[in-house]
Amino acid sequence: MAFTEIHPLVIHFPIALFSVGFLCDALGFVFQKKSLEHAGWWNLVFGVFSSVCAIITGLLADFGSNPRLVDEPFPLHENHAYLQIIVVCVLSLLMVWRLKLRQSIPLEPKAALIYLCVLGITVGLLFYGSHLGALLSGRI
Repeated sequence: MAFTEIHPLVIHFPIALFSVGFLCDALGFVFQKKSLEHAGWWNLVFGVFSSVCAIITGLLADFGSNPRLVDEPFPLHENHAYLQIIVVCVLSLLMVWRLKLRQSIPLEPKAALIYLCVLGITVGLLFYGSHLGALLSGRI
């Protein structure tokens, strides 16, 4: 099985995990439910690890067929690969931030809103980058 066939199988996991994790974190903040925050945490952790697999399979699939994607990162809003790598880096930083807070959302309301806004915008960029990947592959 080629990486061009494996990558489309792997990419749906981080998309689902990050979006459900954001939903759990937002609902946990609104309703002050620690169980939802824990669910958001574990979705974030598994989303980061599954996205590393998605990036590796994507780079291996694209490296042979379209090296321009690796050689020319700009404009960033048109480059699926680099946009997704940046998104995963931001999500990884958010995971480290929460790890330092013992896996919970920041207690201060302003810090919690900053965290949720950055997470929401990043998940939105993940969706946009996924759309670019679907266009690139000819799926839409």
